Amino acid sequence: MSSGEVTSTRSTGGGRLGPGAVLSAHSDCRSRRPGAARFLAPLLMCCFLAAALCGSVSADEGDYAPLWERGVDDVVGSVAITRDGSAVVAGAGSTVYLLDREGDLLWKTTVGSRINGVGISPEGSRIGVAADKLYLFDGDGNLLWTEKTTYVYLGVALSSNGTYIAAACDNGAIFIFDQNKKALWDYDMGTDSYGIAMSENGRRIALGCDNQGVYYLNSGEGESWSYGTGKRVKGIALTPDGRFVAAGSLDRCVYLSTGEGEHLWKYPAAEAILSTALTNEANEVLAASGRTVYVLDHSGAELQKITLDGRAESIAVTPDGSFLAAGGGDSDQSIHLFTRDAALIERMNSTEPAANGTGLPDSPASSVTVPATPANSSVDTAKVSALAGDGDVSIASQVLGWVENIFSLLFKPQEDFLA
Repeated sequence: MSSGEVTSTRSTGGGRLGPGAVLSAHSDCRSRRPGAARFLAPLLMCCFLAAALCGSVSADEGDYAPLWERGVDDVVGSVAITRDGSAVVAGAGSTVYLLDREGDLLWKTTVGSRINGVGISPEGSRIGVAADKLYLFDGDGNLLWTEKTTYVYLGVALSSNGTYIAAACDNGAIFIFDQNKKALWDYDMGTDSYGIAMSENGRRIALGCDNQGVYYLNSGEGESWSYGTGKRVKGIALTPDGRFVAAGSLDRCVYLSTGEGEHLWKYPAAEAILSTALTNEANEVLAASGRTVYVLDHSGAELQKITLDGRAESIAVTPDGSFLAAGGGDSDQSIHLFTRDAALIERMNSTEPAANGTGLPDSPASSVTVPATPANSSVDTAKVSALAGDGDVSIASQVLGWVENIFSLLFKPQEDFLA
């Protein structure tokens, strides 16, 4: 697969089923007359011709295209990105990586166990790591402090300048610390939180939980609202101002709500949703499902699908939508950065023609001394594809997923959900 192989789909409608939607395609098919077959062949020919023409051109203007990827030696379970896309932090195994916009390794270090989550303050001055302990680093990789409990940390999120650090533990507790490790607030969720997000001012927190719940908290006060999905919620995202919440569940649906608790829509994907991301005003909603990263607009219409070589484990996007970071699992095991900046892509391709698809080198400028990590240089560059779930996902699995989602969409989210 070459780095230049880029195709995409953009749609102006469809792709989303609102709560209560009912499909009536079967009844329409039964009522067709035999004469309709005369019109079917020309229609199909037109469709195939349109698909062929669309597939022969490069990605539409405004679509994400691969900028670089860096192979690592483990599943990239968590990624985060700064507000301007100048830095990407990733957790793979027990190693933390910080890369710049060009894909150069700034530093890396190992922590005491497998990393469950990483976070970075919007301007990049503080980096949090959730593992056996809660770790806080500065932008240069210097360890500022650690906080250990008898429980494992599952997720972390940071406000602007790292003023507030929110962390979720596997005993159901949520903590908020300041930069000096002082515990400012804690809250008992009563269930494990697998995803945590915080607004830039630190006043709003969203959680995705093991009990199938999506929770919206006011910092220092407690729960504002919650609702239930069909299964465990792994992906959670907030807009910087906390006005919109995107949740991704193992029930294979993406949910978009307002900060006031109004449910806007849910979108059925082919596989479980592991991660979500939002741009400003929820103009775009992104979700990682199987090998695919879905890009949806504010109404839930599909804009683009990005297919990785392995499972899409984690995603993060800049508020303006200029840069998209993704972490790959399975046979991928790479950190990816996509962009809409055509000039930057051209400059990167001309100055570093061999950059894409390479493993991470040791950085001489790194302030953190760690054992060298074997580079994985055999991973192909991700491609932007019109096909969801390219690869090992069987047709039967996709059909089963859609059938389950159709049934789930007959019901609204459980607004009376109680933890």
